[in-house]
Amino acid sequence: MMNYFLIFFQVCINTVAQLFLKNGAKCINFSQPLWEVLVSMFLNLNIWIGGAIFIVSFLLWIYLLNQFELSFLYPFGSLSFVLAAIGGWFFFEEDINFYRILGILLVFIGVIFIAKS
Repeated sequence: MMNYFLIFFQVCINTVAQLFLKNGAKCINFSQPLWEVLVSMFLNLNIWIGGAIFIVSFLLWIYLLNQFELSFLYPFGSLSFVLAAIGGWFFFEEDINFYRILGILLVFIGVIFIAKS
């Protein structure tokens, strides 16, 4: 049971990292010269936080790869699509239409089948 918690935790922190990176990216003017874009990225706290969380997610993923078969573990990563869609809707007011909801449900159902295997 603890390993399932770690899988879900890894998916969650991976998604949280993406949300921080998205929030940081929104503050950068990509029409500037490249060096100004890079400086903006370097000085952006949200990008630093997202990157740090991403590193923790990566290290946990390496541990989980050691514990599980790749063909079992990898589909759980698709739950980040589900959480990212919900996070995008909640934090960034992104649109979630019928087709996205249907896709989210299909991904979720697929992960349930994998977990039962």
